[in-house]
Amino acid sequence: MIRAVRVVVALLFACLGLVVTVQAPAAADCTCKRGQLQQQVERADAVFIGTVDNVEVAGDDHTYDVTASRAYEGLPERSTQVFSAGGKDACGLGELAVGTSYLFLVTGTEAPFEADRCGGTTVANPTKVAKVEALLGEGTSVEPPPPPTAVRTLVEDSPPAGFARTAAPGAAAAIVGLLGLVVVRRLAR
Repeated sequence: MIRAVRVVVALLFACLGLVVTVQAPAAADCTCKRGQLQQQVERADAVFIGTVDNVEVAGDDHTYDVTASRAYEGLPERSTQVFSAGGKDACGLGELAVGTSYLFLVTGTEAPFEADRCGGTTVANPTKVAKVEALLGEGTSVEPPPPPTAVRTLVEDSPPAGFARTAAPGAAAAIVGLLGLVVVRRLAR
């Protein structure tokens, strides 16, 4: 019995050691300093509020499909993407919650923008948004693109349908009717 307890305790310590050694390097790799909000805003090429619609994971990297609602700096489109690198020495954002609004402080001038933990991207809480608005102003609403415009084609400009195209539905109905008549006569015999 004592030997069984020793084996169980040894296995427990071995498993615990594996958990600690597997998780420790991931946290230890990111060595950046977040800095003050003003410094993060100065480093960012675009600052906007957006809701995460989808998260795509490729290895340690994450790509977020985002619907931008308010822009403070830069020109994000209404439907945009943010990329966050993961892996060794990268301070990726990880898997952001779908349906949650975030305050993105990103680099790049067009999608996919790039973001990491050091840049200041965080959940869009009223306190953080108020601080950003104190630095950059109230921002502008990001509107969806206008709907496509319709192109009119005048009927007078199109040629009339040919005889074969006009007569085809009637001919098909006549053939189906004749086949039905043949089937009914055979069944009646």
